[in-house]
Amino acid sequence: MWRLWFLITFIIVFILFMPLLFFFTTVYKKEKIIAHLARYWSKLTLWFSLLFCKITWETKLDSNEVYIFCPNHVSTLDIPFIYAVLKNPLQFIGKSDIAKIPLFGYFYKKNSIIVDRASIKNSYSAFLKARKKLDERLSVCIFPEGGIPNKKIFLRKFKNGPFKLAIEKGIKIVPITIADNKKKFPQEYFKGGPGILRATVHKPIDPKKITKKTVESLNKSVYNTIFDKLKIYESN
Repeated sequence: MWRLWFLITFIIVFILFMPLLFFFTTVYKKEKIIAHLARYWSKLTLWFSLLFCKITWETKLDSNEVYIFCPNHVSTLDIPFIYAVLKNPLQFIGKSDIAKIPLFGYFYKKNSIIVDRASIKNSYSAFLKARKKLDERLSVCIFPEGGIPNKKIFLRKFKNGPFKLAIEKGIKIVPITIADNKKKFPQEYFKGGPGILRATVHKPIDPKKITKKTVESLNKSVYNTIFDKLKIYESN
């Protein structure tokens, strides 16, 4: 019943926001405004679904600075959750499958960086688009696991894309550890429920200041940061 309530809430809030989404997507293209609309749409959806974010901030982020956000990926709830939590205008690198959803998929496709991970050429194209968005002063959110892993996997090995991007552009990368979305909104439709969604937004890592300026070392640093915090969450 709760999952059905969430779906109804999601659709109703989407319909309410649709005129503004359409205007700033099609008539007067403003990606930063779309990002802010998506933030409030996500907040309302979570609130009316009785899902409340409890965020630990290791440091205060500059809402005017551009970052590459790297969260672990545990649920389809992760995208609205990240939108609701972060004030920085951002775009996601997301799966092409979501773009096939009627109506919603149109806005998703127009306001996200779509990637088909089965295609090396398409993945590289998404990398170039993400680089362009950073140049346009839009932050980018990339799930470095490359998708939602099997529920038995604690934390999948990270792909190198976001770390190459961070080093190439000299952009700070922000690890985010998501703790509860897997339990509150799992892949199984008849499971889950309302409650508290915990997460930690870690200190930004500046690739200009790390000792070993390699993709592998940055990848390992972000992975270990999220892995260690997940262990703490799991033990509580």
